[in-house]
Amino acid sequence: MNLTDYATSKGGTAKLGCPILASTATAAKCSAATLYMIARGHKQVSARLAVRIATATGNKVTTSDLRPDLFGVAATTGFVPVADAVLVAPITKRALREKLGLGNDGHLAKLLKLPVAQVQAWPEEQDVPALSQVLQLLGVREEPGAAPALQDPDAGRIVTVEAA
Repeated sequence: MNLTDYATSKGGTAKLGCPILASTATAAKCSAATLYMIARGHKQVSARLAVRIATATGNKVTTSDLRPDLFGVAATTGFVPVADAVLVAPITKRALREKLGLGNDGHLAKLLKLPVAQVQAWPEEQDVPALSQVLQLLGVREEPGAAPALQDPDAGRIVTVEAA
């Protein structure tokens, strides 16, 4: 659902001065004029504001509705939120950052070549989405008909030394 449909479904006009847009803007910590411009397509919403708008509307207007390029993955029926994507074998965002020696979500986002806001939206203690960048980084190889398995990228470089 877009902002215009949301406002009209609540009895508003979705025009500048609409009380529904004004109350949503207050909850999203932005101006009503900003929401109006986003609703009309005159302004692109930032990732952070998209998250605040989704929260303010009770997810009636989702982040993928507002920014499918950041929060959605292509599907045959349209866009679905990244959170609905298939998850990788159990590795949380926190565990992934620790495994890679990264200090924050910004570093992880840069490594994965993803927007920082998208990585920040992933819950700390839940499995990360099975995006191609994540799978490649973890060394997961998909074989037809087989479930993906985690592989140690350093397995071939480890040398054991036998005691004499």
